[in-house]
Amino acid sequence: MSSISFPVSAPSNVTQMQATARTGPAQVEAATTPEEDTVKLSAGAQAETMHQAGQSVSSIASSLGTDVSTVDSYLGITVAAVAVPPTATPSVHAASAAIVPSAATTGLPKPVATN
Repeated sequence: MSSISFPVSAPSNVTQMQATARTGPAQVEAATTPEEDTVKLSAGAQAETMHQAGQSVSSIASSLGTDVSTVDSYLGITVAAVAVPPTATPSVHAASAAIVPSAATTGLPKPVATN
């Protein structure tokens, strides 16, 4: 059998174990994984992103839990108000239409009555 010899100047395993026991195990820094950067988008920005992705205004409103009119305002959509037809200008009343201007106002000779 062969024998193994250790130099006297080398510390023994017992000495190394005692040194480790006094100081504790080497502190290994936990490998920190950087957290991903996240950004919280505003409701308006979410609406714009969803609209660009092709979603309808009503589905965006449903997803965000808001009204369609609010989503319209986020997207800059102006909804035309319901056009109310204007009331007709009163036409000349039949009684006033029967009034014939007098000859004095028209400059024409006065009609002569014949019997």
